Amino acid sequence: MTRRDLLRRVGLGAGAASLTAFLAACGISKEDTTTEEGEKNTLTTTEEVGNLNFANWPLYIDRSQGTRPTIDDFTEATGITVNYKEVIDDNEGFFGTIQEPLSNDQAVEWDMIVVTDWMIAKMARLGYLEELDHEQLPNFTANAGAIYKDPGYDPGNKYSVPWQSGITGVAYNPELTGRELTSFDDLFDPAFAGKVGMFKEMRDTISLTMLSMGVEPSESTEDDLVAAQQKLLQQRDDGIVRNYYGNEYADALVRGDIWATMAWSGDVFQLQFDQPELQFYVPDTGGILWVDNMAIPDNAAAPIDAMRFMDYVYDPEVAAQITAWVNYICPVPAAQEILASAKDKYTQTVANSPLVFPTPEMEANLHHYKDLDEDEEARWNDLFGEIIQG
Repeated sequence: MTRRDLLRRVGLGAGAASLTAFLAACGISKEDTTTEEGEKNTLTTTEEVGNLNFANWPLYIDRSQGTRPTIDDFTEATGITVNYKEVIDDNEGFFGTIQEPLSNDQAVEWDMIVVTDWMIAKMARLGYLEELDHEQLPNFTANAGAIYKDPGYDPGNKYSVPWQSGITGVAYNPELTGRELTSFDDLFDPAFAGKVGMFKEMRDTISLTMLSMGVEPSESTEDDLVAAQQKLLQQRDDGIVRNYYGNEYADALVRGDIWATMAWSGDVFQLQFDQPELQFYVPDTGGILWVDNMAIPDNAAAPIDAMRFMDYVYDPEVAAQITAWVNYICPVPAAQEILASAKDKYTQTVANSPLVFPTPEMEANLHHYKDLDEDEEARWNDLFGEIIQG
């Protein structure tokens, strides 16, 4: 399971249920058409269907008293009915449920899905995603943050637009470490032997290690990979690592089992309400910005309906409503001012948190995962497995 599995979603959503009330108040044959640029358009239809099958992660949209206000508001505004299902617990597992029909040029049941940036790159490379018509996405053009436009994993946002995002960095308890931490190499300090948490998620751990060695992960070589592995093996063999964690790292940090750990920004934002002493930082050598994206599977039955929804959630009011509940990084900067105008302290805290709206300085120091082909992914997994299983 990856970081956004069901248990983590339940934990993150628990503290925010009261916010939505505030913000809510405020087998088809393809039609071959031709765009103005002369390119062939192979969407199954160029008209709205009136129904949208949407697959997302658990607890990844606003809720209120058994309803989902953003979904309901969209239906009221457009007349499009949304069949919203929380069926994605990890990227690879979900991909496994749709890979076979997509590989056979067949439609899947979903018109829109939310998957992480590296999976977007993988599916685009395999030809499993529909191209987006950005004339249908004026809100995205007008309101998306600059860091989300033209990303390396999807140049020109050809196949995807962000849903929410987060940062992989470092969290620590200064009352236990006895000093301020600023670098990724602080997790290799012998003074913290047996009190450091590392991730068992391969992409995050190797990528942050590469950054600490002055290597841009997206441009890394085989030699860089081996060097990162050796650094991580030394850390393990020196007895510095207490454990390699999944989602449970947050509990270990709260208990004091670990003093410093790799961490995801959304988790720490929630933990700070009960333990404000906990700190999160982007290492001075850089952190990872991971982005969950909306995309349309190839041969989807309702691609226009999907793009209508994509554009709808880039209205700043709608983006604010979603972000107030999920507490991940919002891709619409203008939502911050809307949240800051709320009268309740919690919503103002969301608006003012750099873990939800990163500062320009933080954004400038964020990097992306490398787009791994199948052979590279197997190699990375093999070398990383020697670390966490040794």
